Amino acid sequence: MSLVREQANWNRLAEMIGAENISSGSEWLAERGWEAPLPAAVVYPGTAEQVGEILRLAHAERLVVATAGHGTKQRMGGVPQRVDLLLSLSKMNRITDYPAADLTISVEAGLGVADLAAALRAKRQMLPLDVPFAAEATVGGAVAANSSGPRRLAYGTFRDVVIGMRFVTAEGKLAKSGGKVVKNVAGYDMAKLLIGSFGSLGVITDVNFKVFPLPLCSRTFVLGFSDATKALQARHRILNSPLLPQALDLVDSAVGTLTQQAALAAAPYSLVMAAAGPEAVIQRFERDLADLVRPDRPESIVAVSEEAEAALWHAVQELTPTAVRQNPEAAVVKVSVVLSGMEHFLDTARRAALDNGLEHAMLARAGTGIVYCYLWEKTEGASGPPAAVERACRALLQEADWVGGRAIIEWCCKKLKDKVAWWGSLQDDFPLMQRLKKQWDPEGILNPGRFYGGL
Repeated sequence: MSLVREQANWNRLAEMIGAENISSGSEWLAERGWEAPLPAAVVYPGTAEQVGEILRLAHAERLVVATAGHGTKQRMGGVPQRVDLLLSLSKMNRITDYPAADLTISVEAGLGVADLAAALRAKRQMLPLDVPFAAEATVGGAVAANSSGPRRLAYGTFRDVVIGMRFVTAEGKLAKSGGKVVKNVAGYDMAKLLIGSFGSLGVITDVNFKVFPLPLCSRTFVLGFSDATKALQARHRILNSPLLPQALDLVDSAVGTLTQQAALAAAPYSLVMAAAGPEAVIQRFERDLADLVRPDRPESIVAVSEEAEAALWHAVQELTPTAVRQNPEAAVVKVSVVLSGMEHFLDTARRAALDNGLEHAMLARAGTGIVYCYLWEKTEGASGPPAAVERACRALLQEADWVGGRAIIEWCCKKLKDKVAWWGSLQDDFPLMQRLKKQWDPEGILNPGRFYGGL
């Protein structure tokens, strides 16, 4: 963009949202690991209407727009080759409607996830998705990335709790999907397209959620095992029993070391299980659990104290932020497989790490078939692409194809993305995705290259 054109657009943006809401943002971007070309400006609209004005200008001038909340997920997805404007929704941070008795809430996309949780907790309610980067992430960013955590076993993901949404199209048109009530039949559920789309189809400005009462009681159990086989056999017994855990995660001892949670490092593998409900439910877990898993010979079964429970689950929820802060060049491979294939994939990931001389940690959402593999080099300071991490990632992506699963490199540095297609292999649905992108964003101005397949 020429300097004259750049200044003209800056002036037009200043008329729309005020000069005080435009900046170069270079320091902010550097702090968040920004790897794309620097934008000409970072803009901070205060309303959905201002977002529409900005996108109408961008569409008319063919300006490429990237989106962000607090910028916690800049190493997720692809790296755009060009960015003219960075649109931050961090100033759109209000709770716009909260009829607590109806168990629904409406918020702007820039509201912090932690602020939303605090507002709900004051009414003894919750949105139990346990998204990582919770202290910094915004609602819009979490929805756009479809982030989730341990309790997706019981509550699902954002696609299960979003009941309505307002968004702005690439052409600057304001649109909405769904509504503010749980039973909603208002047209096509377009919100499901935008959830997990990384801002490649439209800019989410407002989200309506259904929420849940806080449980009366909760209890966490950590079951230690000598190997993954026994742990997964116990997982199978639990899932096929009358017990209904809220969360059931499998971690290796490296997770305990990374998070400094001694309870997770005490055995080679640990099943971490959350129970919640009335006191009678907790008592049944305490009464039946040991007998249920006795055939799998757990090394230990520990009921975590109330004081330690929140810290333990916070450590599990925040494993990705913890791992990548300690090891900035780490890669996180996310794999989805059938439950019966989890053991094979855990073994494959462990062997890929060992064969390439890598440090590694493993976390599995043991009831939903999702495995997170954390890989990093033992020595720091490599100047080029981390070759050993690259080889291990390629092996995992290939193995996922062979066993009929899906794998992506959920988090890694640009050096690795330049070498490996982070989305793995393209599936049969990719042509449909291309058509959707072309229909929703015909000029390709919204986060181009950020999504699956370089969309």
